[in-house]
Amino acid sequence: MRVKHTIVPVVLILFASSCNLPSNQPTTTPLPPPEVNPSSTPIPIETLLTFQPSTLTPTATPIIVLAFPKTGPVNCRSGTGVAYNVVSELPVGRQAEIVGKSPDLVWWYVKNPSDPSTFCWLAADFTLTQGNVEALAVVSPPAIVVTAVDVNIDPPVINTACNAFPRLVTINVRITTNGPATVLWRWEEVNSGDVSPDQNSLFDQGGSRSLQELYQVKSARDYRIIVRTLAPNEVTGEATFKAVCTP
Repeated sequence: MRVKHTIVPVVLILFASSCNLPSNQPTTTPLPPPEVNPSSTPIPIETLLTFQPSTLTPTATPIIVLAFPKTGPVNCRSGTGVAYNVVSELPVGRQAEIVGKSPDLVWWYVKNPSDPSTFCWLAADFTLTQGNVEALAVVSPPAIVVTAVDVNIDPPVINTACNAFPRLVTINVRITTNGPATVLWRWEEVNSGDVSPDQNSLFDQGGSRSLQELYQVKSARDYRIIVRTLAPNEVTGEATFKAVCTP
């Protein structure tokens, strides 16, 4: 009977020892939670799905309007009418940039086909256009003015006997206007102070007109003639000549 009581405690000790043995199963270490930046703010899904218009301002495209001859070369004039002088010509196969239009839409104000740094007018009836003519600015016709005065004296030198004075020379005057006008003008001899009466010359259309005046030379010396227009604007031209004599 004593043997049985000894075996039972031994079995209990072995069972308890087996519970404390190390496990052969690997131990899993849990991953740390993801770090969250406290300064960042979550973006609502509604914001991400909403269309955000661009803040860029579109660049306006310059308006380019062109004129072409319909059938033949077209005169480009200094003003809005056939009475204005011809500045240049727009030939077939060429084009001119239109920068304005007359109030009655009968004329186009264009860059000069011969010199784009200047401007002239093309008749709309004789041209075709490309582009939005409605967007063109209205340009008022130019004022009619004298654009040039040229003077020469014939003869430029008088050589005569000292007792042959007075003698006559011819003052040749060439006045140019950009359109039809009445030009008021006179000549002045600077050294003697001689001045002619004011004279009116009618220009039916723009261009140049030649005029002549006689001047009486009274003695041997140097002469200087100035021709001055007074209306519609003031422009001057001048020439010199000489009278010499032998006793």
